[in-house]
Amino acid sequence: MQRYQLGLFVKLGFVLMLITPGFAAISPSDAVRSLVRHSVQAMGGEERLRGLHSMSFKGIGHRYMLEQSERPEGPWLLDYFQISEERDLDRGRIRRETKSRGCDSTECWKSAEWDPSTLIVADHVAARLNEGKTSAGQPSAVQLAEESLALAPDRVLLLALEAADLHSEPDIFFHGFIHHVVVFAWHDGSIKVLLSGCTDLPSAVEITRTRPYEVYWSPWGDVTTRVSYAFWMLEPGGLHYPREWSYETNGQPDWVFMVDELTLNPFTKDEYFRIPEEIKKDFAARKVAIEDWPLGSASDRAQELAPGIVFVPGRWNIIEVRLPDGVVILEGPISSKYSAPVIADAQKRFPGLKIKSVVTSSDAWPHIGGLREYAARGIPIYALDLNRPILQRLFAAPYSLHPDALASHPKAPKVVYISKRAHVGIGSNAIDLIPMRTVTGERQVVVYLPGQKVLYSSDAFQRGRSGEFFLPQTLSELVDVAHREKLEIVTDVGMHIGPTPWKEIEEAISGFRTLAQEYSGALDQVRSKQLCAY
Repeated sequence: MQRYQLGLFVKLGFVLMLITPGFAAISPSDAVRSLVRHSVQAMGGEERLRGLHSMSFKGIGHRYMLEQSERPEGPWLLDYFQISEERDLDRGRIRRETKSRGCDSTECWKSAEWDPSTLIVADHVAARLNEGKTSAGQPSAVQLAEESLALAPDRVLLLALEAADLHSEPDIFFHGFIHHVVVFAWHDGSIKVLLSGCTDLPSAVEITRTRPYEVYWSPWGDVTTRVSYAFWMLEPGGLHYPREWSYETNGQPDWVFMVDELTLNPFTKDEYFRIPEEIKKDFAARKVAIEDWPLGSASDRAQELAPGIVFVPGRWNIIEVRLPDGVVILEGPISSKYSAPVIADAQKRFPGLKIKSVVTSSDAWPHIGGLREYAARGIPIYALDLNRPILQRLFAAPYSLHPDALASHPKAPKVVYISKRAHVGIGSNAIDLIPMRTVTGERQVVVYLPGQKVLYSSDAFQRGRSGEFFLPQTLSELVDVAHREKLEIVTDVGMHIGPTPWKEIEEAISGFRTLAQEYSGALDQVRSKQLCAY
């Protein structure tokens, strides 16, 4: 049978089953499994795939920081990594040693430094080893490890053969030619395999699931990840295996990984994957879905910056502002379910006042993650004009697997997009929304309360671990905006920083500029001496 006829055979088998008595021998299920078996054979045969019990590889790759780059459509900040990984395929265990460098794994201005770490995932528990210390890993690491194993071509075809609900979907064009599509349910989602009409090999695998433990992906509902395989190699023993894996998530490039060295069925030791019992207990305690994060911070209480202006600290801070006709909330971060207690807190704190609106100040995903709840309640949303495309994507995100309020009761969001300085409310707590229009603040809005001389600076700057301000570029842009807009500021507060005297910020950037001038002057002197030497 020719490869191009297989997709037609699936459809023909279904028709014949309907019109021909006793023709169950070529039922749709059998025809679809035939497609998968051809793919298994193309990789080296079922016996060879089932004979894989362990695998180790080394490789190099990079990840695009889709969630918090300067622009949602790119170009994106990059994080580079080298990986050495051991896989116990029989027990679904992974040990991954990583060296990474870039704006995600290391501090952005020190991205030339390699950050080493080791991840172990075993028995649905994740542990992290760093600088000789073992700690509980992120709950999301378990789901990602499970998917990494399941989406590998050597595993996914066997899963398809064993799936009771395996079925086909219409053929599609992929890479410029026909691919047959087979689909089956897996865990709480579904897996789709694209089988080449030319070679029978799996060209790509898609998985659609929710990402309940990932702060970046949780707000997007049903998340679809596609991994495409390339650079196939004939490995010792007759297995055909791809050495390049390219990931796309929700249609955008996510990360790329190139396998430099592959070993099949290496000897693996149990101690490679052993996780101490106390770490397992710590992991179980921290395994909380993003949607279930509690409001605020257990160690840092809410505080009133001025009468009617309440700062609520947390992983992502929010501010509640009382106006005569309602309450304005600054930021709708994290998740829909997180926004519900925020709204309840504001209503309890200011009884009798409605939620007048919410202001979203940035396009970073954790900043916008809770806006769907406001949209579902018909609460007006103020946002920067440049952030219209990403907010439209958020409001249209599919939520079929675990519907939120907006998916259960769809309605058009009420969004006010601002392109210049805008005034909201009256009285001593009246608000000015000011687009930054700077390089790093291109898609950010700062919020100024002139009556109280308070500035909410979005994500313009943070403090380092030692307490110093970092990223002088963003800090200088904020100071420039304050001068440009003629703002008289006493206190600054941001998404990731508590109330801070504005004087400290101005002194910090002034000190940095002075240091830069002294450094530049020293360089000029060195250059002058070098020229004189000639």
